[in-house]
Amino acid sequence: MRALQVNQHGDPLDVLSVNEVDPPEVGPGEVLIKVSAGALNFNDILRAQGGLVSVPKPPPFTLGMDVAGVVEAAGEGAESWVGKRVVAVSKDAFGGIAEYTTAPTAGVFEAPESLDDIEAAAFLLPFHTSYLALVTRGALKAGETVLVISGASGLGTASIQIAKALGATVLATVSSPEKAELVRSLGADLVIDHTTEDFAEAVLQATDDLGADVVADLAGGDFVGKSWTCVARGGRYLPVGFTDDDQNGMTGRPLRMASIGNFSIVGVLGAFVDQIDPGMRRFGFNPFTRAEGDEVHAALVELLASGSIKPHVGRVVSIDEAAAALDDHFRRRAIGRTVVRID
Repeated sequence: MRALQVNQHGDPLDVLSVNEVDPPEVGPGEVLIKVSAGALNFNDILRAQGGLVSVPKPPPFTLGMDVAGVVEAAGEGAESWVGKRVVAVSKDAFGGIAEYTTAPTAGVFEAPESLDDIEAAAFLLPFHTSYLALVTRGALKAGETVLVISGASGLGTASIQIAKALGATVLATVSSPEKAELVRSLGADLVIDHTTEDFAEAVLQATDDLGADVVADLAGGDFVGKSWTCVARGGRYLPVGFTDDDQNGMTGRPLRMASIGNFSIVGVLGAFVDQIDPGMRRFGFNPFTRAEGDEVHAALVELLASGSIKPHVGRVVSIDEAAAALDDHFRRRAIGRTVVRID
């Protein structure tokens, strides 16, 4: 089968190629998916570069996290999935940009009927993660104000739509006029170009110095400290993404600012696992259960049915164009999600 592989660690354009490899073998509790489409993620860049990720792997390996496709085979205990059209996170978050991939059933969900394969591939990770962040962990309520940092990203476009569906006022940061136009079209009430203005000052001015009740930080890095200065008293800061952090968020932060601001730092991880590896648990890994994942998925399917949310696909590419497309993500030229069509 054809697969987008990292041949050695380095920047995407330098180390990625489409190779012929054997299809993966399916194990107990796993399914084999014939992939229709897969989405590109910033974590794919870290994996290509050999950066800090949850599950490292030496080259050569196949990139790709979230996919849409049809289950062709299943291991012991997963037979009921055969023949179903699904969205899924590939095993260990590797292997999705290929003709076939495997996935543990804890990360497999029926594809929403209202979405085609391209939209479905763009749906799972950003919308599940954003819902967990804003609703499950952030307890965002109607009438509250939420700041979405990196509003034109895949996570950002999902977060804006979910927040608006909940009745919140949405402030969003972007880095270009084109991205500003997109987030306005999704319902953002105030768009802040952080490359030309102080976003924290803009938030405070827009809220009469009260600050944002919820800050969904999808970038990390230098955005963290400044974000903490514009959180409302009793507000919630959500560290969701770390695309601007060379260490993928694994850096120390002085907590005094959280103390003087009287706000909460509320962690969130978009993963559902029923049986946690003891080593990972002792490292600190403590995900939600599959039952909680089903609740999130059902709530999102309802929002899709009502027309309140829809994945924003910024670009569709072939597997042969995927390396260049991932380089565009690396250089911050991408808007929304980039989906790779697997022919």
